[in-house]
Amino acid sequence: MQFSKIKKQYESFLCEKLQGRVKLYANVYRKAHDGPARVWLTLDKQEMLNADDLSFIVPRNILYEQIKEERMHKSIPYNRDFNVMFESPERQTLIDANDLAEAALMAQGKFESDYFYKALMQYGQISIEEAMQSGNILTQALAMFDRRLGKRRLQKLDMTRVHPTIQQFHKIRCEAEGIFTKTEKG
Repeated sequence: MQFSKIKKQYESFLCEKLQGRVKLYANVYRKAHDGPARVWLTLDKQEMLNADDLSFIVPRNILYEQIKEERMHKSIPYNRDFNVMFESPERQTLIDANDLAEAALMAQGKFESDYFYKALMQYGQISIEEAMQSGNILTQALAMFDRRLGKRRLQKLDMTRVHPTIQQFHKIRCEAEGIFTKTEKG
């Protein structure tokens, strides 16, 4: 699906108070190897969320190498049968190291563009409940701006154990709606 359609679809879900204030943008660096991309979201023309391959891949690779070194991972032993190599325990430990590196960066609020694209692509196809329970942090964050999430429910949400990006989106929506949360009252 073209990004312009994805953008239009997501922006149609925005609550009334954020309509016209929240904008999505995307860029693909065609002259760079493998065409890395950048997707970002602005509020009142100020960038508030950024998913950039160039600023994600290098730190992920460095962290991945550190994890491999710390855990003394072995390389995948060569075998003429590709399936043996593919299903080797050494390969699985390398995949786990990569997943750990990605999770660490995502915990810091750094995302790969593909992760944001996936959130946006699935967003128009799911209910608000599914969006709020999604395993994708950005899908949950995008749900905070959704008109289908009512003000009373928004106010009752417990934001203590969620990713900081979701907390940020929740706070912005509450401020836009003039809602005081549990933490702001006390």
